[in-house]
Amino acid sequence: MVEIVRKKRVSIGLVGFLLLIRLVGFGQATPDKEILKAVQPGYFLFPIMPGEANSLSGGLGDLRPNHFHAGIDIRTAQREGLDVYAAADGYVSRIAVFTGGYGNVIFIKHPNGLTTVYGHLKTLNDTLGRFLRAEQYKKQTFEIDLRPQPNQFPVKKGEIIALSGNTGGSGGPHLHFEIRDAKNNLLNPLLFGFQEIEDELPPFFERIALQPLTPASRVNGQASRIALTPTRKPNGDYVLTQPVSANGLIGLEVLGHDRTSGSPFKNGLTCIEIQLDNREVFAYNMNNFPNEETRFINLHMNYSVEQLTGQRFHRCYLADGNTLNLYRYDGKRGKLPLFDGQPHEVSITLYDCFQHASTLRFTVNPEIASETVAKLIPSKLPTALFTSVEENTLIIRARNFPTTSAPIAQLFMSGAALEIPVSYVRGNEASYVIDLQKQLPDSVKIGKTVQALNFKKRIVPGQETTYRDSSVTITFRPETLYDTLHLAVSSSGNRLTINQGTVAMNDYFEVNFAPTEPLENRQKSQVYLVNGGGRSYVGGFWKGDRFLFKARQLGTFQLLTDLNPPTVKILRKDYQVLVATVRDDLSGIDTVRAMVNGEWILMQYDYKKALIWSDKLDPAKPFEGSVVLEVKDRAGNLTTVTAVLPPAPRPMMVDSAAILNKEN
Repeated sequence: MVEIVRKKRVSIGLVGFLLLIRLVGFGQATPDKEILKAVQPGYFLFPIMPGEANSLSGGLGDLRPNHFHAGIDIRTAQREGLDVYAAADGYVSRIAVFTGGYGNVIFIKHPNGLTTVYGHLKTLNDTLGRFLRAEQYKKQTFEIDLRPQPNQFPVKKGEIIALSGNTGGSGGPHLHFEIRDAKNNLLNPLLFGFQEIEDELPPFFERIALQPLTPASRVNGQASRIALTPTRKPNGDYVLTQPVSANGLIGLEVLGHDRTSGSPFKNGLTCIEIQLDNREVFAYNMNNFPNEETRFINLHMNYSVEQLTGQRFHRCYLADGNTLNLYRYDGKRGKLPLFDGQPHEVSITLYDCFQHASTLRFTVNPEIASETVAKLIPSKLPTALFTSVEENTLIIRARNFPTTSAPIAQLFMSGAALEIPVSYVRGNEASYVIDLQKQLPDSVKIGKTVQALNFKKRIVPGQETTYRDSSVTITFRPETLYDTLHLAVSSSGNRLTINQGTVAMNDYFEVNFAPTEPLENRQKSQVYLVNGGGRSYVGGFWKGDRFLFKARQLGTFQLLTDLNPPTVKILRKDYQVLVATVRDDLSGIDTVRAMVNGEWILMQYDYKKALIWSDKLDPAKPFEGSVVLEVKDRAGNLTTVTAVLPPAPRPMMVDSAAILNKEN
């Protein structure tokens, strides 16, 4: 095991960082040595309740949708408004407001070259708040990204820079805290020896999975991924209570988590090590990573499983296209070569950043070859086909046959037919395994049932490639793909399906689509991704009779018409504040514009609560006169609400002379 930190409360300083970069074979992006020399124990102050016990709801490298979590999430007692302290001397290098993501965020650059980041803030201190508000009014925008001059806003260690909040994409009140180096690498804040965080708890396993990586590979007799639940023994080790057999090239996956003391939240794993027959074949270490490569999480975890179930398994082998420098691996890139027909011992060890560990050990037995295929129970129901793609393998499962034997499958490719025998039978279901690197079928026939597969073309990464037919043109740029895509395309009416949403994309692809069904209002019709029954806005525009859009996710796209304007309900309007709710039923809120007596007013926006409220440039100046509130959705539908504000109360006039006369 790579030594990460010796004790749970050791400040890291230079010595600790040298332990961190002593990751021979990992090749991680590490901080400059000159910067490391400046990071002495106690350099950084904990930004929330320094000196008191704290706990976390998130850690560096937690697996999140499309990104690794970039820092630690510090709990704030389920409330907003806690003081947020500058972790060290420096200057404010960036202030931003985002509807999602970080919400209200401050970046502070320090003399040692490191930068600390404070996200989801409720409000900034008076100095920074006035500057931010003035710039928002100057540009007449809520969302803003500002880069002050280095000498504009100096801060001292321990200075209150903001109040904690729940802005942006936060799922509850907390402070998101990061430490970055000069190259924008994210560093694990827990390695800086903060005394406020305790961790006496080892990581834990939830599930593991074994994934066949070639068409010939099998796990427990089948070509599909198998997930298993480990059992924890009294001594803390984990075992499998189910037998495991496999042959061929196999990938291991782990669903596991860590916890810090005093918190019920699941955090990510710092290190995973895999041994095969007491020899290390793979190791993963998350102590720092390049921020610009965070989207490669979709290759680090099993993206397909995450999309289908929400479970985020670590792949404990290097997937094709994964260029992250977070790993150490053998010549097989961590994949288990189980070809010799012998049993093999596997161990998986999970570590947190305080070097607590949990280990699972199990035996993988060889697959027992069978000369015969199991018999089926005859059925009078029509034969049903189900297809899935795992790695480069197409698996077709068929149910309901009139006989005890599964028929030959016929694959059709450009009119030619290829016969494929059944690969295996399990649970009265016949499976046919096809290598998509060799065959790319457009349809399959098993018994009397024919099913379209719609495979059209292999698209390889690193070059621009275009697929074109009468209804659609799809252009993949060199950076679009992580790995080879077995492109499958079908369309009907105003729906277009491009593969499934279980295939990860690195960047955007462009689509030129010719819908065939009339639309109620073309100008209010845009593309939405409709995977899994949900609808998410994609957008796009018309060019003649064709609709052009770009997307970063595969799946089913549909042109939908949004004729309903947003709903706006004013909750409060007086001389002090203007508050309203804003909602839209399809395309989503695009812009909010408020005018009071003809003057633009900043409206803060919390999309989670569908709430907007005014933020005056001059808090002492009362609102008077007319209000015009305009809310537009992304389809261009506009709702305008007008109102007249009640007059502000006038200060009572005091007749001093009369009072004096009365007293005399």
